[in-house]
Amino acid sequence: MTFGTRIKQLRQQQELTLRKLSEKSGISYSLSHAIEKDELIPTREAVLSLARALQQDHTEELLRLAGYEAGLN
Repeated sequence: MTFGTRIKQLRQQQELTLRKLSEKSGISYSLSHAIEKDELIPTREAVLSLARALQQDHTEELLRLAGYEAGLN
């Protein structure tokens, strides 16, 4: 599973539109769209912002999917 696929899955489980997720995370709609489509690799900060917006306490999976080592904050 890719990072973008997982973000889309979590977003849809919470019945959020991509625009609403963008607002909650503080990440632009166009950047959120590109991330969800796996067109670019998000920064570590973007991963954490999306995790907060999606109320994910355990960010290790998302960081790993995005290519970061979870233990490094």
